[in-house]
Amino acid sequence: MAKFQLNPSETLIGSGMMSLYLKQGLYKKPFHGNIYITDQRVCFKISMMPGALDMDLPLENIKGFSVSGVAIFTYVTIHSWKGETYSFTGFPAKKLQGWLTQLGVQKL
Repeated sequence: MAKFQLNPSETLIGSGMMSLYLKQGLYKKPFHGNIYITDQRVCFKISMMPGALDMDLPLENIKGFSVSGVAIFTYVTIHSWKGETYSFTGFPAKKLQGWLTQLGVQKL
């Protein structure tokens, strides 16, 4: 698996293993991988799938994030200005909220 590549003058703020929920038919299905938060973008790469990033969202395209929970699971959903949503869950969910807040992304 290729290592995550930073752009020139880009700084990694945080990363961790999480699951991204993507729509598959009528339901959303979790895809396990790694999230990368930099001072310029939020990226996600699904494990076991070679190739390009599965999510590469520049900070200026992020409207904000919301937090919800079901039982013991915390979901962090990133909302784009285009109306796209990316829902994540996993152990670093609380850290993800902190990283986004650190970058000035507002909680919706």
